[in-house]
Amino acid sequence: MAFGIRNAIRADLPVCAKILLQEFNRVGEHWSPSTAKARVLEIFEANPELCFCLVLDGKVIGLFFGQSFGGDVGSRLYLLDFAVESRHQGKGFGLKALRFIEEFAKEKGFKSLLLDTNQRKKAIKIYEKFGFKKTNYVIMNKKL
Repeated sequence: MAFGIRNAIRADLPVCAKILLQEFNRVGEHWSPSTAKARVLEIFEANPELCFCLVLDGKVIGLFFGQSFGGDVGSRLYLLDFAVESRHQGKGFGLKALRFIEEFAKEKGFKSLLLDTNQRKKAIKIYEKFGFKKTNYVIMNKKL
């Protein structure tokens, strides 16, 4: 099996949207196909250099799309969306992607990585294993 990570291209966006829809809804979110398509297009158009696909034997099996922003600790790379198809989870592809993200961020001069995740213990444990720490920030939401 040949695994790799490459910059996303516009032609990847439909499959990336499908993966987000499938994986995020699987953990209790409520995305629609149009929401997922709009999301990946919006991020891609704003930051194409921070959008990557995980590829196995030539097929996209996952993605991570990021955004850059400044802050009190310098430039941060915020991982907006990160997903691996469920049938390919538990095989180390996510950890390889996190290693890639970390090296990429260092090379580009980012001072930290930031992400948010739902309360699933499995996801939190994976991120903690990779060195992410919980912060004292709480994400709050108000429906309009």
